[in-house]
Amino acid sequence: MRKAGVSVTPTGLDGGARTRHFINIAAFGLAGDVAHHVQAMGKPLGGAASYALSSAWTILAARAKPMRLKADGADLSGRYHLGVLANTSSMGGGMKIAPAARDDDGLMDLVLVGDMSRLALLRNFPRLYKGTHLGAPAITVTGVRRLEAAADETVYLNIDGEADGMFPAVFEVLPRAVNVLAPPLDK
Repeated sequence: MRKAGVSVTPTGLDGGARTRHFINIAAFGLAGDVAHHVQAMGKPLGGAASYALSSAWTILAARAKPMRLKADGADLSGRYHLGVLANTSSMGGGMKIAPAARDDDGLMDLVLVGDMSRLALLRNFPRLYKGTHLGAPAITVTGVRRLEAAADETVYLNIDGEADGMFPAVFEVLPRAVNVLAPPLDK
């Protein structure tokens, strides 16, 4: 069985461009800030507690950043707290960020969380675990094959759970790029 993979060409923290691939998600904004913070401070409280503390700190200091986004040629530029390119439905220990995402449809589900108050961010956060956040004010989802992303200030990336690069970046679906071996179904 062949599934889609995704290529990302981000700017590394050293300023150079490189290409890497991901299977699950690439995120920017808050998720990138959390991954970058955890990478810098380590996990002194263990994985879950360190990520929870970093997430709380990041949301309390959150402000939407102006970003230039071009999705399949369409201009989606605006002020965003978070963007997630999802090839699969969940991330971060069970958050159903893109409940309808499929890894075999040739698209990434681009979930964008626009400018909203910190209180609204906190209020919507639990909805991520149920997948009921989509359609809330300032939260959108769009199927895309290619996203070009840039900003005038630092926007960090989280690629499959790891802090890895920053804007500018280009994300592109690689249809049927990953061969997945599955056991035969018993009848």
